[in-house]
Amino acid sequence: MIFIAKNEKGEYTWKLALEKRKTVTRRLKPLPVGKEFAIQPGRGKFAVCRARVISCVNSHRHLLLTSNNEDTDLDWMKKEAKKEGFSSWKTVIDFFKDKNIDWLDTFRIEFELLNQKELGDKGNGLIE
Repeated sequence: MIFIAKNEKGEYTWKLALEKRKTVTRRLKPLPVGKEFAIQPGRGKFAVCRARVISCVNSHRHLLLTSNNEDTDLDWMKKEAKKEGFSSWKTVIDFFKDKNIDWLDTFRIEFELLNQKELGDKGNGLIE
């Protein structure tokens, strides 16, 4: 999966994922829970690491499911922006607006990085 975008500070999302400062991505197509994927800093580039999908839900549905919890909307927005690698929810929304994508039409994909032991013989440098 390509992670070439930058957040509002100009930090590449692949680096944020590698540093575990990005644990959620939104995409137009869903991925099955448990699917492993390469995090690549560009199309045709070698993977910097691999990750596994731990949850995938339509962003609109996720908003509805999480809006009834104890967090205020502001708390939810701050937490979700941080998981996306941004400092505020407004910058997340602006990111999608700039790409002419309604974020509610995306799938929220939460992932975890795989450590070397979990990679086994898959190794680094795989392109997916």
